[in-house]
Amino acid sequence: MMARLFLPCCSTILGRLSALGRLPALGRLPALGRLPALGRLPALGRLPALGRLPALGSLPALALLLMIAGCDRAEIAAVESQIVRPAKILTIANKSDDIVLEFSARIEALQTIDLSFEVGGPLAELPILEGETLAQGALVAALDPTDFRLAVQEAEVQLKLAAQDLNRKRKVLKDNGIAKSQVEDARSNYELMKVRLSKARERYDDSKIHAPFKAYVSQRYFDAHVNVRAGDPIARLHDLSALQVVFNVPEKRLATVGPDRLLASWAEFSFAKGERFEMQFHQSRGEADAVAQTFEVSFLMANPVEWNVLPGMTATANIHLKGQEQGQSLIPVSALVPNADDSLSVWLYDADTQEVKKVPVETGAPRPEGIPILSGLMPGDQIVITGANQLQAGMRVRPL
Repeated sequence: MMARLFLPCCSTILGRLSALGRLPALGRLPALGRLPALGRLPALGRLPALGRLPALGSLPALALLLMIAGCDRAEIAAVESQIVRPAKILTIANKSDDIVLEFSARIEALQTIDLSFEVGGPLAELPILEGETLAQGALVAALDPTDFRLAVQEAEVQLKLAAQDLNRKRKVLKDNGIAKSQVEDARSNYELMKVRLSKARERYDDSKIHAPFKAYVSQRYFDAHVNVRAGDPIARLHDLSALQVVFNVPEKRLATVGPDRLLASWAEFSFAKGERFEMQFHQSRGEADAVAQTFEVSFLMANPVEWNVLPGMTATANIHLKGQEQGQSLIPVSALVPNADDSLSVWLYDADTQEVKKVPVETGAPRPEGIPILSGLMPGDQIVITGANQLQAGMRVRPL
């Protein structure tokens, strides 16, 4: 390709020098098409020094070299200008129209827990069934209580013996029959037995698990009459007093939409045609997904009585947003380009030519959701919001 660019340029230069009488006419030169390909020319390092070239006159020789170099750079710049760079494009919305955004969502419980024992032993009772709804405080599972009950009885006897020993030594101390240190030792042993009894009773209580709230049994991990260890999950429970509607929001939406623009939000299900289930904002995850670069957002909705809505079901989340006020278009800060006079500009994208041009804008005070544009952009304009500092006028880009 460089050979095709170089040869026409050189023929023009040689023609001009020939007209000056310094070179033979082009007609006497071999046809350019017969010249060897550039790849077959000797390396520049093998060419004779300039001082050994036929005398062309210092001025024409210098002109020849400069014109060849200039021609080469111009052609290279022309080639580089054809490179189409990828870029993210933001379309300035009509600021007076409200919009309704739809997202594919999934249903999750208000909270989900895996219940487990703090002690180990044979699993004696597991009266729950998957899909069952338990009342708060209902028995979920119980271990064989024999060893735990015996441990409590043993601790009670040891405490009783320690109390008798302490009382006996106190009486002897009054008659100066023993040292006071022996009474102190008996008191310490008594306190130790009290602690052991408390631990034994606590382990006995931990041999049973009760539902901490009104719960829906999602899964049982064991059957009865098996040995389980402390910490092994026994059952998974869902709190369905309210439901979470979870969906992913692109970073562009999350950065430019504030809570003051939220007019209404509701969920829709395919099995409940025409029905809307109102929901309210709950929380958003602070980190983006590593692959999709989206943020997880959850809304809360009441669990409908007439429908059996369960975690894992799909829904459509609808977010009704208020249109922005006139003259208050919001753009990411990455779209702004500083000028030499401390003013700001953006790169305006032309979808027909794929070229960009710089246009000045007037900005307002920054907001958490973006930078307000007071003038310079119109609804429907498309601007580059990534890599703006690397663009030049006339460059071509393609939307990501």
